[in-house]
Amino acid sequence: MIHSFGLGLRLAWKAFMRFQDHNGPDRAAAVAYYTLISLLPLFLFVISLGVMFAGSFDTAFRNSIFLFRGIVVPLDAATVESLRNFVERAARFQWPAVLLFAWTSRRIFASLFSALGAVFDTPAGHGFAKGNLLAFGMVVVMGIAQLATMLLATLLATAEGLLARFAGPGGAQVFNSLTAAFVTHALPVLVTAAFFFVLYRLAPGRIVRAADAAFGALIATILWELAKAAFAYYLRHLARYAGVYGALEGVIVLALWLELSVSIILYCGEVVALRLGSILTRSVIASYEGVVDGADEGENKAK
Repeated sequence: MIHSFGLGLRLAWKAFMRFQDHNGPDRAAAVAYYTLISLLPLFLFVISLGVMFAGSFDTAFRNSIFLFRGIVVPLDAATVESLRNFVERAARFQWPAVLLFAWTSRRIFASLFSALGAVFDTPAGHGFAKGNLLAFGMVVVMGIAQLATMLLATLLATAEGLLARFAGPGGAQVFNSLTAAFVTHALPVLVTAAFFFVLYRLAPGRIVRAADAAFGALIATILWELAKAAFAYYLRHLARYAGVYGALEGVIVLALWLELSVSIILYCGEVVALRLGSILTRSVIASYEGVVDGADEGENKAK
């Protein structure tokens, strides 16, 4: 137990030193910058896609806020309402404009993949064409996740209606309480863990085992949820300083949160890279020992 704890601390410290050696804070700031300028096109793409399939802006916006709830943590109610009014006026586009939004917002994932390439010592990454297509594919996945959340909301509403009809109001109320707890607490964590898993599995430009990607996703999810709670607490207790930066306050706070989030992603990427390096080292040593043993056996037979 103590030995395992010591190994965990050693791994965490090595990952932190690698994060510093790879200029992790600077890379996190760069990715946060690209995310900040590309976030609105991504938001417009996801909402426009939801409006096209659901026909309701309110439903699409509500599900998008749920999907992006980890990003909109630092935004207050007034800012979210302003964003809603802007998006409602802007999200009336046809397919060419929606695809343009998707292609523009791919820069978020392209910059993130580039930073993870440095973490995993694969600066070339997936190459220009494949890298951009993979980044565009991640944007499409966000759109699919939006449709999935809307479908889930429809299924839950249908199930609640059936329960109210056959089991009475009491059964429907119990079901509503359970689903509310699941959607509010469990589902966001599962979505976050799935996103991190896909990121570590696909982004590095090298083979990453599912077990290593899952380990990195687990650590990243825990750190990110803790950081989200701490950041929300920090903002609540600094509300008395509101208005110091004027209209730029929301942008500055969002940029700070994005930089912190990307730092967590890159740091946990360092943890996964260290695990891969350890596995690779053990594999090389085992292969070398196998070759040496084979040579020794050959010499013994020759004697």
